[in-house]
Amino acid sequence: MSRLVINFEYLKFITMKKIILAALLACLIQSFANAQSTSPAPYCDASFDDQQGFPVDDHINQVQFETLNNTTNAQFAAPHYVFYSNLPAPTVMAGVAYKLRLNFTVAGGNGFGVWIDYNHNNSFEANEKVAGTTGFNFLPMGASIADSATVTIPTTAMSGPTRMRVRIVEDDIHHGVSTDELPCNASNSATDVMDWGETEDYTITITSANAIADPTATPSIKLLQPMVENTIALTVPAVLDGTPYKVINALGAVQLSGSLKGGNQLLDCSNLPGGVYFIQMATPSNNQSLRVVKLSGSN
Repeated sequence: MSRLVINFEYLKFITMKKIILAALLACLIQSFANAQSTSPAPYCDASFDDQQGFPVDDHINQVQFETLNNTTNAQFAAPHYVFYSNLPAPTVMAGVAYKLRLNFTVAGGNGFGVWIDYNHNNSFEANEKVAGTTGFNFLPMGASIADSATVTIPTTAMSGPTRMRVRIVEDDIHHGVSTDELPCNASNSATDVMDWGETEDYTITITSANAIADPTATPSIKLLQPMVENTIALTVPAVLDGTPYKVINALGAVQLSGSLKGGNQLLDCSNLPGGVYFIQMATPSNNQSLRVVKLSGSN
């Protein structure tokens, strides 16, 4: 009997060992899946030196932009730079505004900045900064500090895969002048490399509002953003100019109505409560219905 008990305990030990190993392997796979590259090339260096050996846990918890939603809740390993090159790239359209949401852990006097390389020249220029602190407007301290901005993709932006950079910075020398953060370290010197923080790069895909459509395809109206705050953005082919539409709620009650114009069409839904809505349109070739979610608390 005692031998059977020993064997049973041994089997439990082996089973638990396999579970632990499987969990560790899953964490390792997830780590590789989320962090593709630690090299910024061909873009500039944006690493940190922890003030030559005194680390501080300032980091990016979450980045949300259109369909991108990357939550890490941790500082990437020193020198605290990562390019999440293998995450699915969100698609945004030139001329359309999108909400950028960020969350940080702030341990000291921090600023932040966000840049998008609209002209694809492998450099983040001053006019490509789309969000960030300025002057002496430091982020408040805390483990979950939220910030947001509305980013309008310029009509001059080049189409295709595009680099976006998010950076949180704490640096005693730099912040003696301003929290208007820079996308790069000016040099590799101890003075020019920022002390503490984290830099995350992403790829987004920009499409042109003037993209040539397939002439053999049935024209249809496109919804640019499935989740909205105050504006529903549509792309309406020129041949469907004048198409009547209705916005109905989940109970079938009409909330908005009118006629669509060709091109980029913006419908004001700021007075609607949060919830699920359907845009119904009667086109010459078929009846279309598009589902859209208005976020709560945005009216």
